[in-house]
Amino acid sequence: MNFRTKQFLKKRFGDYYQASALILPPELTRREWGFIFFDELPEVVMRRHKAFSSEGEAFEYLRGMVPAHVYHSAAYYKYPGAGTMKEKQWQGADLIFDLDADHLPQKARSYAEMLANVKTETGKLLDFLLEDFGFTEDCISIAFSGGRGYHIHVHDPKVLTLESAERREIVDYISGTGLTIDSLFKSAGHKVYDVGKFKKKELESPRRISSFDEVSGGFGWGKRISKYITHFFKSISAKDEVEAINELTDLIRNYNLKKVSTDKIPEDIEKRIIQIKTENRKTGLQKIADETGVSSDTVRNILIANNLWDFKPDAVTKLNKIREIAQTENALEMIENRGIIGDSYIFDAVVQKAIEENTIYLGSAHTDEPVTADIRRLIRMASSLHGGSGMRVVPLTLSEFEKFEPLRDAVVFSEKDIQVEVIPPLKPQNSLVEMKGKRFMVREGINSLPEYAAIYLMCRGAAEYA
Repeated sequence: MNFRTKQFLKKRFGDYYQASALILPPELTRREWGFIFFDELPEVVMRRHKAFSSEGEAFEYLRGMVPAHVYHSAAYYKYPGAGTMKEKQWQGADLIFDLDADHLPQKARSYAEMLANVKTETGKLLDFLLEDFGFTEDCISIAFSGGRGYHIHVHDPKVLTLESAERREIVDYISGTGLTIDSLFKSAGHKVYDVGKFKKKELESPRRISSFDEVSGGFGWGKRISKYITHFFKSISAKDEVEAINELTDLIRNYNLKKVSTDKIPEDIEKRIIQIKTENRKTGLQKIADETGVSSDTVRNILIANNLWDFKPDAVTKLNKIREIAQTENALEMIENRGIIGDSYIFDAVVQKAIEENTIYLGSAHTDEPVTADIRRLIRMASSLHGGSGMRVVPLTLSEFEKFEPLRDAVVFSEKDIQVEVIPPLKPQNSLVEMKGKRFMVREGINSLPEYAAIYLMCRGAAEYA
């Protein structure tokens, strides 16, 4: 980023800060502040340990210094401007979640698709916070980060003094860490009694989601699972036969793939089993076992692991059973409202899918876990501008979040055309700019673009002011 580009961006950011009604965080005088300035870009130097004694002082600083990035602490301190964390004297912190599209498992084909994916994930997290933790809407605030995701702030007094380990437990819960099918269920109970010379086994209590034993109607993950199962059964039963069988086949295959292990099987035996099955797909399990000298279970595991096991017949049988349940109101009621789940592994396959689809992806595999657990973390100030995109960090209520479109509602700069020079090599992700319902294809060299799109590319480091 050259000098002219920095000067142009600082001027336009300054115009925004002068004209806008900025929103400062609650109890701003107890928070530490941090800034990254245009003059030092592209080197990222965080200037922190700043404190303000009033709103007026904060406004004057922002409008006078015009930072590229503005942050404040999630924490409250007795002396927020002190030079060391120990001297600041920590007094508590909001519960913060940072959802970033970069942490999601699905690969997006565009920036717009990336933002849509992370919005879905944010909606799931909000549901956890409201339904499972019981936080009220008035103590939850949301902000589009101005970049690739959303920040959620929980201001409830109950979380204020939680330490890092306790906050990590919250992350573990919503990300399903350590959650297994077995941990969710209470096994079926059976009664055995004598009938003449024989013993008879009779079901005494059905297999049930544990949380339904503790609270009528269930709660938490158990309630989510029961609702998911009934929705899944209804949904797949309504589909075309071929589509439903294909979906179930994939479901059963993926479930089994997670259970099998071939680590202890000699490589030459595994190769021989694969060769026999590949040469004649009709060769039976026991015949392969006899020829290779291993158990039929071992053969089955190897075939599953190498996508050589046909799950389609199994899927056809299970679909018939699912449709039977879906058409029986009492059976669905037993699942959703009483948590009673059958022993058939098709239920476990659906439960596994339910866990995967309800899991929140926050950071190194899930929500940005370090952010939530870090009780001294700095977070972007809502209503500030993001120096890496030129877009606004937009504060949102829950109702506003539903309708929010970041590439429309977070764009603050004008439609006026300006010229920028796109720097080679042009990265694929910067060759298309989608904002305000328009698409702009750019090329290396001089491009004429609306100011908001030009500023986006300059902030991204892909272009210089021409």
